[in-house]
Amino acid sequence: MPKQSTEEWAKSHGISTLPTPPTVEDYNKPCQFTARQIGARVLIIHGVVAVASGVDPEPVIEWFRDQGIWEYVSPNEKELLDDPSALSEAALNKFQWQVEAEWVLLWVIGKVETLGLPTHPCDTGRLVDEIIPELGSDIEPFLSSTELRLPGLLLAEEDRHYDLWCRYHQDRRKNHLQIPKDLEVSVLFQRQYAFGWLHGIEAWDDVECDA
Repeated sequence: MPKQSTEEWAKSHGISTLPTPPTVEDYNKPCQFTARQIGARVLIIHGVVAVASGVDPEPVIEWFRDQGIWEYVSPNEKELLDDPSALSEAALNKFQWQVEAEWVLLWVIGKVETLGLPTHPCDTGRLVDEIIPELGSDIEPFLSSTELRLPGLLLAEEDRHYDLWCRYHQDRRKNHLQIPKDLEVSVLFQRQYAFGWLHGIEAWDDVECDA
């Protein structure tokens, strides 16, 4: 029997497959971070991913310092920026995948239109060419143009990804053959990680994606 697609699998569990799920009505709890704070985290992730992918860390560190966001770089990120060669390939790969968390946070602050289902990597070309300020440039225009999406919409998208994450683990435990053929698990994990951070309970390095 052929495997289901992620869309078919999500529908079978009653999970929305729309580009953006319906807003949770009458939910008004504000996000724990401002749009600017999330924008700063986006830029930090972007620089960290670049260094993990082979970019010289010194200009990135200088950029973060000059633009006043160095203090928000996490301990694990500073360890990478201090000496990328000291990290294993597995550790570098883990940092590289965080571009998917970056994409989620860009959606949260209105820089990406939709997330959809986690069936493919984000558009890194668009990230570099259209969305993220050039290395060394002023980040204020980017930060000042960010805008948080409404709480009910944030919750709807978070709930969708949490449901997908839990269903993935449940099906993997019962029968790994039920896992959809086109589900990008690393993308799903990073999306879940980003939404977990938005709760404001755990520091960036310490987010746990329970299922």
